Amino acid sequence: MPYGTVNLLRGVSPSETPVTCTAGVGTFILEFAALSRLTGDPTFESAARRALTALWSTRSDIGLVGNHIDIVTRKWVAQDAGIGAGVDSYFEYLVKGAIMLQDQELLNMFRAYDQAIQNYTRFDDWYLWVQMHKGSVTMPVFQSLEAFWPGLQSLLGNLDSAARTFQNYYSVWRQFGGLPEFYSITQGYTVDKREGYPLRPELMESAMYLFRATGDHTYLQFGLDAVESIERIAKTPCGYASVKDLRDHQLDNRMESFFLAETIKYLYLLFDPSHFLHGGGVEGDGSWEGGGASGQCVLGAGGFIFNTEAHPLDPAALHCCSRHAQERRELQHLLLGLTVPAGQSERPAGQSERPAGQSEQPAGQSEQPAGQSEQPAGQTEDPPPIQSESIALKPGEKKAPPPLSCPVQPFGARLAILGQVFSDDT
Repeated sequence: MPYGTVNLLRGVSPSETPVTCTAGVGTFILEFAALSRLTGDPTFESAARRALTALWSTRSDIGLVGNHIDIVTRKWVAQDAGIGAGVDSYFEYLVKGAIMLQDQELLNMFRAYDQAIQNYTRFDDWYLWVQMHKGSVTMPVFQSLEAFWPGLQSLLGNLDSAARTFQNYYSVWRQFGGLPEFYSITQGYTVDKREGYPLRPELMESAMYLFRATGDHTYLQFGLDAVESIERIAKTPCGYASVKDLRDHQLDNRMESFFLAETIKYLYLLFDPSHFLHGGGVEGDGSWEGGGASGQCVLGAGGFIFNTEAHPLDPAALHCCSRHAQERRELQHLLLGLTVPAGQSERPAGQSERPAGQSEQPAGQSEQPAGQSEQPAGQTEDPPPIQSESIALKPGEKKAPPPLSCPVQPFGARLAILGQVFSDDT
């Protein structure tokens, strides 16, 4: 399990605490798996999976996890179990990781947690905080960060439960014009010193997913209420300020980055069902493009997975890239068995004939075997480095993985504006 803070130059500080929150351990699999699939280097995904496995092994006898854990002793320091702050994105990444990677193990982990959550923390479609070993209620409060849960449930098809929980959260919004950080379910009011609303995106996120799943205009009405409320309460000459106190709508002198990265994005996507991130709306009308080694893959066709900061990841791109990298590794392994015997000199570059029985062509040879998929016959321009490098390695030679294994246009060269995709040379 990783430390909460790591200095990228010097490593872990001697003064760094070994105590970190559950989400800090379990919120890596989307980005790290994407990085591994795109580069062909499994190190990142392996690290994220080890963290998930380690965290899974620490759950209580009733199937719950706490809020903060000592990563050295693997003992729980804060034993409150819930779905809100300190835990939320751990559950989110189990579900989204299962979807993006088509991973049954991650889905099984979440379903086991979900069963315990429904058994011990759910009361009248609210989710409380309980003691992780006993299941007794410790905090009968709703935290605004928990508002992601109905959207997560909708991804698994639990629409009835998701809709009822969303209505509970929506009732709090109508009461205050926003979601307070903590809301006492028993008292029906804000919790002392937790009355603020920093324009968090979680309820908008759930509304977007539920509208996509049901078509119910209740979620559009919420979106309209949210836009009008934020405009009326939080707008300032220089942006949109966090609400310091929802009771009197006093503002703070700051605007959180997630307001731009997530809140506005989810509201925009809620009102634009035909946006390409949804897959084009009308069947077959997406802004997709061909990709992969021979163009068999379809990229940008929808099904994007949003990470916990609402950055979209394209599962089709990861599939194309990982499959291409796997094929290259298999071919490399095959060619290593055909390596030139020790002591035999290499043939000079440009030699036109191949030795009998040699199935591939050494780097630099002028003729191209028929049917080779890496480079079309007759191509005169220099191919990209990933295609021109020799796959075969000399005995004992080690070659670092290429920076991008998927032979498609790099993501950095694509800019999406209003659903249209432009190249960097436009």
